[in-house]
Order: sequence, then structure tokens, then C-alpha cells
Amino acid sequence: MRTKVFRKLSILFTVLTLFADAGFFSTSSYSAISHQPIDSANQVTLNANPNYGTHSQSTAQKVAQASQIELEIAPPKTNPPKKEFSDRDKLEELTEMAPKNGDSCFPVLYGEKELISLDFQNANIINLFRIIAEFSGFNLILSPELSGFVDVRMFDVPWNKALEIVLANSALGRECFGENAVRIASIEKLDAEAALKAANVKDGNGNASSKNKDSCFPIFSGNKEHVSLDFQNVHIKNLFRIISEVSGFNLILSPDVSGFVNIRMLDVPWNEALEIILANNALGRECFADGVVRIANIESLNKNASKIIESTNKSAPRMMGKELNDVPPIPMHIYNRIQSEFPELLEKMSHFESLFNNKDSLQKISDDEYNQAIEKYRNLLKSVDEIKTSKTSLQKDYQLLRLKGIILMNNERVALFETNEQKGFSARKGDLIGPSFGYIDDIQSEKVIVVEKLRNYMGVTVTKEHSLEFSID
Repeated sequence: MRTKVFRKLSILFTVLTLFADAGFFSTSSYSAISHQPIDSANQVTLNANPNYGTHSQSTAQKVAQASQIELEIAPPKTNPPKKEFSDRDKLEELTEMAPKNGDSCFPVLYGEKELISLDFQNANIINLFRIIAEFSGFNLILSPELSGFVDVRMFDVPWNKALEIVLANSALGRECFGENAVRIASIEKLDAEAALKAANVKDGNGNASSKNKDSCFPIFSGNKEHVSLDFQNVHIKNLFRIISEVSGFNLILSPDVSGFVNIRMLDVPWNEALEIILANNALGRECFADGVVRIANIESLNKNASKIIESTNKSAPRMMGKELNDVPPIPMHIYNRIQSEFPELLEKMSHFESLFNNKDSLQKISDDEYNQAIEKYRNLLKSVDEIKTSKTSLQKDYQLLRLKGIILMNNERVALFETNEQKGFSARKGDLIGPSFGYIDDIQSEKVIVVEKLRNYMGVTVTKEHSLEFSID
């Protein structure tokens, strides 16, 4: 047995020697192998193939053939050095992407942005803009005339490109304020405002940069306390009251201040937030002694505004009544009262509805008649707000209502709400709730569905649905 082991070891030594002579081992490896002690307890097997030894070629021949193989060792791979950008390089790269026409949204909406995926059917466009704003982090304010629904399916698209696509698809535009506040409005409205600004500059009214001429300079100038505003369909008067309480100035609102606002502005100086809201709603301000701020329609503040607007409307193409999109629609609850109690008002509304539904009639009338019709109908629709109607305690902004519970009484679900005054109220299906005379359409186990039916300036009924879920305190 021991003789066989030594014979195998001698064969192994011979094979290893041939490999070393052929250049398969370095000198150090050969030395290590030749002088390594072998444990007799370990058996060394060169080939476990049962047919070993039956090949026609001998081991020496195989080694001789192997020694003729030339090995070419590739150099180790090295990764190319990463290009490092200095702050100056980044600034130059960003400047190259800057728009040449002085876009106010540079650099907020420019450069490489994070990817976003949007897949919605019949989504409210206001909610879609809020989703993009929350994802991207910019502050958002939406013009009152924004409405409608959109179908969108985009995957892994930079959020700024997705925003621009949605805007172009809906005939909307944007302008930016400060560092990251984005205002979205219809292209027609932005163009009209730009024309009005240009007319102001041309007539010498654009020299508002003079600090002495601005009556509100002592109140609004400088670095102010930051405020966060995140509201959907909030009445603009309540919004001004909130800013007044935060800032501390005294407030007086003109009777022509009305409408609702969708806004999402986080950590913004209150004076900057106020100026953006004013510009978004065609409002202005003037200040008096003792820190009193009056907010009113720009037309009533600027003596030359009516002349400028009239000349602008004459030169601008007619929008076929779309100038009235910023007027809040009339709740059907109010319209039903008009039908039964205000026949003269109903007759005038029906006249203008017929006029603005007839494009041929609008084309035939003169510019003066068209502008007068727009103004008369606007004032008529605003007069509807003067109709006194009693409201329940739950007919207030949805942000001021908190759903606290849902109970089952006599096989009927009853919702329990708490107002901002910490008063509790119960509500059943069909009860009025919300700022626009909405009614409770359904009470489910975890939420309350509210439906609002509104009538726009063309006499078309618009339905809006709100879902009120449990509040997280």
C-alpha cells in the first residue's frame, strides 16, 4: 500500500515539474509546491475519470502541447476619471439653458428635474397641479378661472416637462414670483395682463418703482414673517383676513372683492404672498395712516385703468365671453330662488345667457357693444352675491370643518362634524354643507361625499364633488 502511494507521489512530482518547465508556474510557486510536505493521510487524485490512462496521448505529450500556448494578459481595466464641476461650471451650464426672452420662471422650471409618473382619467386639473406642486416643492397659486378635467398617462417624465405639457394641452400659461412661487392662469388672461402692463408703462403709469409714490411702502417693504397657505376653494375674503391676522395690519375690503382661491404657498413672506394673491385676482391695495390697508379692484384704484382696459379690449381679439370665466358660478340653490322670487333678475340673466351662447350675434355687434355686454353681465352676476340667504353652521369652507365620526341611527348613517369654533354638529344625507351650497350625497363608513351643482355664465350646470374624510388631529 505504501509503495503505491509513493509511486503516485512520484508521478505527481514528475507532472508538476513538466508544468513548471513549460512556464505555467513562477519560481516561487514551483518552490512552494516542490518543498511542501505531504500528509500521508491525504490521498491525491489526479483524475477521477474511470477511463483515465486509456487516451492515446501521454501526459508528457499533453504538457508539451500546452507549453506551446502563448498567454496574453490584458491590462487591468481602469474607470475614466469622473468629471468634476465647480460652482462656476454649474452656473455657466445653467446659464446656457436660460431662456433668451427673460422668462420669469427661470430657473424654477428649468434644468434637469426629478422624474414623475402621472396616470389619471378625468382628473380635476386643479388637483393635478397640486400633485405636481407637492412633488416638486414649488409654491402654487391658481387663477380663479381654472376649471375642467384632464386625461393623462405619462411615466418617468421630468416634472417640469410634464407641467409644460399639461399647460399647453389646456391652453394655460404660467408666471413666477420670487424664488419658487408659480402662478397658473389662462393664456388669454396672462396676455391681457401683459398688454395692460405694457399700456401702463407706455402712458407713464408704470413708474411705480418710486418708493415715495407707493402708499403701502412703509407697511409692505422689508423682510416679513413667513406664512404657509394651503387652501382649496377658499373665499378670498377669509384669506385676506388670515394674512391680516398674521401680519398685524388693519384691513378694509371693498365690496367688489369676491371669489374663491386655490393656493399652495409654503414658508413665504406674508407681503410677497399678499402681492401674488392680489395680482392673481386683478386686485390692488392702498394704505392709510395707522397701518390700514384697503383692498379693492384695480379698476377702482387706478383712475386711468378704465381707459386702458377699453383700448386694450378694442385691439385684442374677442374671447367670445371667456372673459367671464373668472366670475364664480351661481349655486343652483341660489338660482332656484332667483327663478321663484326675482323674475326681473332671471329675465336679464336669460338674455345674456342667450347672447353669449350665440357666437354669430357676438361677432356682429360692435366692439363697444361687446365690451358693454361683458361689463353689464359681469356686474349682474356679481349682484347675485347680494341675495341674502340664511346658511347653516356647516356652510363654511371645507378647511374649517372636521369629520369626527359616523354613527348609525335607525338604519341611517349620521355624520358628526366639528367646526373651527370646536362646536359639534350632526348632518344627514341631503343636508347643505360647504361654502357653495353643496349637499351631502352619501355618507359612507369612512367618508362623506358632498356634491355641488353650480350654473355658469352660459347657463350650463357644472357638478363638483368633494370627499370629506376623517381629520387627523
